[in-house]
Amino acid sequence: MNLLGDWDDLTHGTAVFSAAIPFALALPVCWNVPVRWWFAVVALAVVPVAYWLFRWPDFPPLGSDDLAGMVLLAAVVILAFGTVLGERVKWPLRLVVRALVFTAIGWSLYPEWLSEDGDAARKILVCGWIGLSIALVSVLAGRMPEQKFSIMTPAAFIPPTIALAVLLQTGGSMRFAQVIGALAAGLAAVCLASLIWRKRDPTGSVGALWGILFVALAWSGWLFAEIRYGLACLLLCAPVAAALVRLIPILPRTNPFLCQLWDFLAASLVAVPVAAIAAMDYAAEMAEFEGY
Repeated sequence: MNLLGDWDDLTHGTAVFSAAIPFALALPVCWNVPVRWWFAVVALAVVPVAYWLFRWPDFPPLGSDDLAGMVLLAAVVILAFGTVLGERVKWPLRLVVRALVFTAIGWSLYPEWLSEDGDAARKILVCGWIGLSIALVSVLAGRMPEQKFSIMTPAAFIPPTIALAVLLQTGGSMRFAQVIGALAAGLAAVCLASLIWRKRDPTGSVGALWGILFVALAWSGWLFAEIRYGLACLLLCAPVAAALVRLIPILPRTNPFLCQLWDFLAASLVAVPVAAIAAMDYAAEMAEFEGY
């Protein structure tokens, strides 16, 4: 009974704000929102946990607490303009704009532990990589369905998102882990909505939003916590595995459910071992600490 009565941020907060509320909020909204705006539904799913943990972000930003809100707001604005303008905005321009925006966000939130020695060249390099990596992954993940090596279903992004939550949690960033958990719940709601109402995102914007939030929060785990960045980078191979599964001719892809199933299973081949390694390393560290 204590489990039900005593509020715990990790147990109850994760279950309520990172899973139940995002999923319950996003699924019915998908019914009334055009498919090309489903990325906004996924972003909406992240809002309750982001507000619960960080409240509204400060402008200009004051610290790591402002990261989730700033990235979410910037992502929605950028993708909204892209959705309205459509093909009039080509991918090179999208890449450049996203890189500049998120480089500026990284610059404004550059942590103290990296700036102690006043190395301006390192600050430029780190912030540049933040912006470029976010832009590149979001553009690749948001490719149009008719393009070669077409966009995966949102199911391909769920396993690496859950695995990143494990990495963030074991790296000492519970709050960012809960935010990324809400992203996974929003993606799951979109997957179920596409099956119920037999719709498919024609723009790839859900994948683009995933790319922005995923990479930004992975960077936050390195900037503000102790995330294993090698494992985090390896998680980017999960959607690639889902894309490669499309080259297997014996797998039927006429059924929407099977399309999502193959993508989910293929991405899990990478994501599950990564999460398991992080969990085992964390358990070993805790056992050593308790033994000491």
